[in-house]
Formats: sequence, C-alpha cells, structure tokens
Amino acid sequence: MNVLIFNCGSSSQGFTVFHRNGNGGPEITAHGKARNVATQTVAEPVLDWQINGRTGSIRTELPTHRMAAEKILDLLQKNEVRIDAVGHRFVNGGTFFQKTAFLDDRAMEQLHSCLNLAPIHNPNSWSVIEICRERLPGVPQYAVFDTAFHAQMPAENTAYAIPQEDAHINGWRKIGFHGLSYQYISKRAAFLLNKPPEQMKLIMCHLGTGGSSVCAFRGGHSVDTSMGYSPTAGLVMSTRSGDLDPEIVLDLIRRGMSPDQASDYLNKKCGLIGLSGYSSNLGEIIDGAENGNKDCELTFKVYVNRLRGYIGSFLYELDGADALIFTDDAGIKFAKMREAACRNADFFGLKLDPGKNSSYDMKSEACLSTADSRVQIWVIPTDEERTIYDELSALLPDAAGEKY
Repeated sequence: MNVLIFNCGSSSQGFTVFHRNGNGGPEITAHGKARNVATQTVAEPVLDWQINGRTGSIRTELPTHRMAAEKILDLLQKNEVRIDAVGHRFVNGGTFFQKTAFLDDRAMEQLHSCLNLAPIHNPNSWSVIEICRERLPGVPQYAVFDTAFHAQMPAENTAYAIPQEDAHINGWRKIGFHGLSYQYISKRAAFLLNKPPEQMKLIMCHLGTGGSSVCAFRGGHSVDTSMGYSPTAGLVMSTRSGDLDPEIVLDLIRRGMSPDQASDYLNKKCGLIGLSGYSSNLGEIIDGAENGNKDCELTFKVYVNRLRGYIGSFLYELDGADALIFTDDAGIKFAKMREAACRNADFFGLKLDPGKNSSYDMKSEACLSTADSRVQIWVIPTDEERTIYDELSALLPDAAGEKY
C-alpha cells in the first residue's frame, strides 16, 4: 500500500509517499517540497523531489497550491508511483473536527464551512483535496487537523476578554496551530532528552517560510501558543502581521476596506513583506540587512524582538524549561536568527554555543547549547508528513490484501 501525504503550507506544498508493507515502519517511496508557492519573494518557485532513489528539481511558475499539487501528481504518475490512500494537512477544522476524518461527502460539506477560519491555509488545502478527488477517483482521502494538539490548553490561556456569551456562540477563543509539527517535535524531544513527555517542559518554535508560532508544552500537552483564534496572531510572519492592536483593523474598515479586504491585507500584505517592502523570505531579509538595507535591518529586529518576547513569556509561564527547540525551514536554516533570539539570555539559563550554531548542518537533530546551559537549545527538523501518516495508519486496513 502506498499512502500519499500532502502537507499544504501557506507558501509551500510538501509531499511524501509512504509504502506500508506491514513489516515494521513505513518506507519512503517519494518525497519533496514545492517552495515559494503563491508568494512574494526574490527566489523563484521550485519543486524539489526524490523518487525511488532519484532526485530532481523543477523550476516553474507555481501561482497556486492546486497547480503545485497537480505537478506533484504528474510527477508521481510519470514515475509510476501507485497511490492507494491520501492524507491531507488541514489547519483548522473548527468545531466540526476534533480528530482525523475520512473525507466522505458529508465531511466535505463540513470542511468547506471551515475555509474562512484559516484564510491562507484552509482554502489552499481544500484546493489540493479537490484536485486529488478529481485525479484519484475512488482513492480514500483523510484530513488531519493542526488544531487537535492544542485542545487541552487551560481556559485561562484560551479565553479572550470579551463577553463570554458572544465568545461561546461564535467560537471566539485561542485555538492554536502547527499542531502536527509540535506533535512530532515533542515526541522526538522526549527521545533525545531521555525523558517521558509528561515530565518535560518545552518551548518549541516552529518558524516557517510562511507561518510561524511558538508553543509552551508541559505535562504531555500544549498549555499555550502564540497563534490564536486564527493563524494571523502571534509572531511576525512572511505576509501576516502577527499581533496587532485591534483598532488598526477597525481603522482599515472605517477607511473603506471591507472585512474580506482587511483580512487579505493582514494575511497577505503585512509581516516581513509589508514591513520591509523587499521580501517575504527571512533569509532574503537577513541578506538585505547585512548589505545595508535599513528597512531589512528594522524588519529583522522586529521579527527577533517578537520571537524573544514569546520565548521569555513562555519561560516565565512554565517556570523554566528543559529545552528550547527551533524547527521548520527558518528555524533550521538561519544561524543569525537563532543567535539573535538567544542573545543575552543567560538570566533564563539559555546559553547558545556560537561554534555549534554556526556550523550546524541544517539536516540533523543537534543540541546547540553550551555544556553549562540550564535550558538545552536544540534544532530538530520537523516531519509533519510522518505525523499525518501515523494518524492515518490507525484507520487504514492492514497492508496485505486491502480493498477499497
């Protein structure tokens, strides 16, 4: 059995095909990622892939996630990779979905009603699901939801200071996102630190090319996170504003924007690209700052300052931590960002080893802190596709002789 996993980000489209043979862990038949999808960046869109030991890159226009998914399906078909089931990352399932769901017609109706809950994620994932239903008729599909990981956050961390009757009726509460990544990272951290998850305190920073967030983890589950009711809140992101005074949103509407236009503005025209006027890519912002671009210098400082604020807040909330973990593309790639985030943090027990940080290979799991750092500092590449596969694996029939 071959299980195709689609991991749809705001500016990327990852995929993995796992071969499930019933004899231990799954084997990876195909893997890859489309980058710079439907986004503003100096770098051109690219689809990197590995299939049965062969590798390649396709440089092509990728204006939509649907088109990226089509090119991935074309690639798999060309290489004769059979698909028996498909799993999709879906960021926000609202009140309809608290666990992994088989996508029958009823579930598709409910899923469609959730599109506005994550406006630059859910519609993208929906478009990928649609193309898979068109191209792979009869192949069962499932959705796995980022929001489930944060379901046990305490009420004091999920409630907004608004009339609770309105909040209850409308579902206005902190929900949290990037749960699939945090689920994987917390399991890997338990293994690497040789400590049961229930006994660990972690601060996990999922810093992506599109969306970014921080999660405080204690007692085996998420207790707080930087994103809120929507993925727009929290850190400065590639095109999303992050935390913002609500009166600014009201001013946008008072000056003539419709609510949908204001949402588009906050989700697609702010963040790194809005502040810098240069790029939505953190690496290009860092390069611009190093080359004397003052707007990029300010943008990098704002990005780091917001990140440090959440790390410090969660260290206080958890009363210390066993580890601070950086993950996803930006968390792994940019040593200068990690150095800036951990600078002058000895008071909190955070000591980054400059040599380990600058020489990190961007591939492996690695501890980058000094020997005397009370809080270990780790870089752990995430694997959301494996988390999605594990969720599906419990629902799929046995690998031998399965029929749909």
